[in-house]
Amino acid sequence: MTPRPISRRAFVALSSATTWGLISPSSWASTPAHYPKTLKIVVPYSTGGGTDIIARHLAERLRIQTGVMTLVDNKPGANGVIGTDLVAKSAPDGSTLVLVVNSHLLNPVVMSKMPFDTFRDLKGVTQVAVSPLVLVTGIKHEGSRANEFLAAVRKSKVSVSYGSSENMTRLVGSMFVKASGLDAVHIPYKGGGPLMTDVAAGITMLGVTSVLSAKQLIDSGRIKALAITGVERSRILPDTPTFREMGMDGFEKVTTSYSLYGPAAIPMETLNALQTAVADVLATAVCKAFRVSIGIAAGP
Repeated sequence: MTPRPISRRAFVALSSATTWGLISPSSWASTPAHYPKTLKIVVPYSTGGGTDIIARHLAERLRIQTGVMTLVDNKPGANGVIGTDLVAKSAPDGSTLVLVVNSHLLNPVVMSKMPFDTFRDLKGVTQVAVSPLVLVTGIKHEGSRANEFLAAVRKSKVSVSYGSSENMTRLVGSMFVKASGLDAVHIPYKGGGPLMTDVAAGITMLGVTSVLSAKQLIDSGRIKALAITGVERSRILPDTPTFREMGMDGFEKVTTSYSLYGPAAIPMETLNALQTAVADVLATAVCKAFRVSIGIAAGP
């Protein structure tokens, strides 16, 4: 799984393909018997990150909705490849799914070797949510916005490091470093949770993650949000400017999407049952309120 370079244009183009292989949820096409007897959602990243937070909420609501035992299993490592590989090679009965971010689609482009074929060995179930990405730093560093932070760093001439937990967050970090002309060292993490912990502790100077991964530490005053991707500010981080406001273009369409996948051979009846259950859960008032509270939007 050796990384290989990719152009920014190709990276952004691929990142826009967030719904590749995902079939829109449909109405019940069969009896509830086709829904799996148990359900495990694999999160191929560490606990405490955005994917983990969404997966645990979704699992609990599915358990309530269907009465089926639904568990979350974290299997971090290799940009999500380790956990996703387990699902790709699991029994195709719908009982094991993986919740991944859209860098899942980039892995076969930036990695020279993969233990599975992303487009052949997996089948999309549905997109669950979409979130902007945020650039953060620890409170000991000067500046409350990206341009103020850059001015302070250039004046002090300190060493700069930035962390990411998968290829999409690394893309945003590298785009910021290039646009600002910084000489920075990249530090990879297995999840947004550990990354935010190290940024708060001052171990890593900058971090890029989803809004929901960072919000708790931002609210507690342990880290500062410098800039956010997207065309407009986040409603839960209204004081954080977009990269465009900071004079940096190219960040408007870069977001993180969260999608469920399963083994390619899942029967259509089971796939329909899973899609409908997830769609019903996402449409509930509880899930709508949850999305608003953490600053994410529903999938299409």
